[in-house]
Amino acid sequence: MSKSRNFFGQPIYGQLIKSLNRDKIVEISRKHGGEKYVKSFDGYTHLLTMLYAVIQQFDSLREIEVIGDPSKEL
Repeated sequence: MSKSRNFFGQPIYGQLIKSLNRDKIVEISRKHGGEKYVKSFDGYTHLLTMLYAVIQQFDSLREIEVIGDPSKEL
């Protein structure tokens, strides 16, 4: 019996991440000059952060900042 490839029971965010090709995203970002001064927060990480913010229905960038650094408050 073959293993099912359906995403039933997995969180939406996990399903999205599995469907993304990191190399292709970074390649497109480099093509458009988005990776010139990157040290650690590359285009792929930025995309994941923005997708998470949309799924969680954040209203501002400050909410993303607070999630990234729990010592900060709104």
